[in-house]
Amino acid sequence: MSDIPNIQPDSRDNTILAAPDIELDVRECFGIDIDMKVPAFSVADERVPDRDDTYVFDPDTTLAILAGFAFNRRVMVQGYHGTGKST
Repeated sequence: MSDIPNIQPDSRDNTILAAPDIELDVRECFGIDIDMKVPAFSVADERVPDRDDTYVFDPDTTLAILAGFAFNRRVMVQGYHGTGKST
């Protein structure tokens, strides 16, 4: 017997909602002093971590990523493992 879980390869593409359905205020959500709204999902799935109110976002990096979401532009995030690329 194998200890490998039975994971369906296409299940990572399944989301609860097909597209963002709300807009979030960047100042309110990320604490960055800018008048900007970004598309967001109103419902989280298992890939979304719990909110950490003590986390401090780097303003320049966060705005670059959010601008990519807001204006449908590609953004490449790179860095060493464990440096917070996915948080």
